[in-house]
Amino acid sequence: MALQLAVIAVVLLIVSIAVALAGQNALEEQYGLRAQAVAESVAEIPDVRELVASSVISPELQSIAEDIRLRTGVSFVVITDVEGIRHSHPNPDRIGKPVSTSPALALAGLSDWYVETGTLGPSVRGKVPIWDATGENVVGIVSVGVLTGEVSETLQDRLPGLLLAGGGAFAAGSAGAYLGARRIRRQTLGHEPPEIAALFEHRDGLLMALHEGVLALDRDGFVTLVNSEAETLLGLRSDGVGQRLDEQAVLLPLVDLAQAGSPQVDVPLQIGTQTLLVTCAPIAIRNKREGAVFTFRDRTELQGLVSELESAQGLIDALRAQAHEHSNNLHTVSGLIELGRHDEILSLVSDHSEAQRELADLYDHRGGEDSLMVASLLAKAAVAGERDVRLRTHLGELPQFEVRFSRDLVTVVGNLVDNAVDHLIDARVAGGEVEIAIWQDEGSIRIDVSDSGEGISADVLDSIFDPGYTTKDQRSHDGLGLALVAEVVQGYGGSITVDSELGSGTLFSVSLPIRTHEELVHA
Repeated sequence: MALQLAVIAVVLLIVSIAVALAGQNALEEQYGLRAQAVAESVAEIPDVRELVASSVISPELQSIAEDIRLRTGVSFVVITDVEGIRHSHPNPDRIGKPVSTSPALALAGLSDWYVETGTLGPSVRGKVPIWDATGENVVGIVSVGVLTGEVSETLQDRLPGLLLAGGGAFAAGSAGAYLGARRIRRQTLGHEPPEIAALFEHRDGLLMALHEGVLALDRDGFVTLVNSEAETLLGLRSDGVGQRLDEQAVLLPLVDLAQAGSPQVDVPLQIGTQTLLVTCAPIAIRNKREGAVFTFRDRTELQGLVSELESAQGLIDALRAQAHEHSNNLHTVSGLIELGRHDEILSLVSDHSEAQRELADLYDHRGGEDSLMVASLLAKAAVAGERDVRLRTHLGELPQFEVRFSRDLVTVVGNLVDNAVDHLIDARVAGGEVEIAIWQDEGSIRIDVSDSGEGISADVLDSIFDPGYTTKDQRSHDGLGLALVAEVVQGYGGSITVDSELGSGTLFSVSLPIRTHEELVHA
């Protein structure tokens, strides 16, 4: 009960201050508009226009200004020329001297009111330009103001009513607090605040245990919630709450995503050396944007899982491709038998047997040490063959890899091979070939992938590893393959080089240090 009464008292105090400030702002606006109206009336007086335009300080202007000041009850009426030199002022000693506040907006032809501090103190003033007889040129300005002390006095006259309303609200709030406390206790089934707090702590614990990164921003770009996974992925300090994302250049894409104001799902963003899939949902309260919440997933990790699925799907595609190829060959053989062309039958069977024998010799007797890679290459070879591209593979003896390293290896090889095959198809290279070589060399895995395509222009070689860069037409996920390869290679501290010449094909060379289980755990 005491806590609720304290809250009511604080809320009433805050509301009273807010009402007082709002009242002061309203009064300032009222006095400002009044001062602006008086200034506009002065600026329309023909004598004022002519005397100011002459640039000669005339006592008549001072007389006109003081007469208007006394009749309207304003604090001052100051008339200046285009140089900002006073021609009138309540203090005659200041006539002929420049004004203390900027006349730039009025001289630019703008009429408005402001709260500024001049030689007479803080005031609410209206400033308007004085136009010449043609209405085309500004020859001076009129500044009319009311000191803020008068505004405060008007506000003080209204305070008793505000205090009376606040006292009545506190009395009503006290009664409501008593009834509300009884009702809340029933609704919470008798749980005390510490027990409710424990429930929220459990919720936070679950949030931090999520494998996905979670981060929330307020409308000013400050982090209001972040779990440990998001801190790791984004490189934030251990207590990321209160940080501004725009303080780090690599996180500016997230700020742009939050300011978009619309939901974004699985947007690939390059954050440092990682490619993350980012989902952004705006937070709106009473139709007003108050911030955004993000979830993050490591694109490389997901790509590894996708690679495994693609390997399985690739085997299915390979079997389907082989079945389709065998069916076509059988139909061809049947036709040639009917035509009696036995030599052509032998040639066809020989070519087909040679291709099958080459694949069989390549993958025969491969143990389980590199089965994921073998399965992936087998699928790639079959699917490429169906697209009229021949894969030549040179696979050395490979050691037993950790699953994570094996997945990353498949990611690198698979994306390089897919990129090469797609390039040959897009370039319409007849009888295109892709050659793959994988071997172990002094603690590293070496990978060479070359194609017989048209090569890559030298002016785009520096851009091919950028996320989103592509030369393909309207394909899903274009622009990510080579970026993922570069990300994996960089993550392992490896290297990748490109040797390409127009008309002579392209060679990608990759070197990946083999990581042990302990190194991967602590990576």
